[in-house]
Amino acid sequence: RFVYGWSNLGNTQVALGTLDPADESYTTAIDLCKESLQQEAGIGVRQCSDLYLLFLNRGCLRLNNGQPKQALSDLLQADVLRGRPDAIVLQNLARAKELNGQYSSADRDYTVAISMTANEVNPFWLRSALVKLQIGDIKGGYDLLKRVENRFPEAPEVRAASSVFLTASGDQTAGQQKFLEIPDRQRANYSDESYMTNTISWPPAALSTLSKVTTAVGDGSAI
Repeated sequence: RFVYGWSNLGNTQVALGTLDPADESYTTAIDLCKESLQQEAGIGVRQCSDLYLLFLNRGCLRLNNGQPKQALSDLLQADVLRGRPDAIVLQNLARAKELNGQYSSADRDYTVAISMTANEVNPFWLRSALVKLQIGDIKGGYDLLKRVENRFPEAPEVRAASSVFLTASGDQTAGQQKFLEIPDRQRANYSDESYMTNTISWPPAALSTLSKVTTAVGDGSAI
């Protein structure tokens, strides 16, 4: 019943940046997959076996399309359907929980996802570090960020996050120096409200701390 045709169409639409049509394609695939699962498989009939993946794909799309509540619903469903810990599901579920203000739960999911990818530093570890800052675990967050910094030392967002942890740890001078390592044009993003709240969507504690840094160096504040 064309489940995978609709799913593949959704993947193509995401690659082309047409997110609303992709959402519709994934939704059609999900509905057809559910219908398939309610029917008995006949000879030569392929039953849909990837419903969790369809919810994961739509949830990830919605994370990037300004629909955090709907994304959280999809990714919770993907997690249940997966039936076992899955690093890809958990890191996206953690992100959805983070965007919905569920920081403690997000921290737990990020921690499990990191434990499953511990031999390879991933960019989502930075998100986990900032969530730890949000819940008051400055040391744990900074220890994690240092591993990201070792892997991506020149990335602007990593330098900005490092400046935040230095400042939160009591050394604002070092935080300002780290922040000024970011090239001027890229550094301007971190005093831009739309970029900070919509594009990278840092948690409130990180935004507040960064605001102290950007104000101190004369760049203004994003909040």
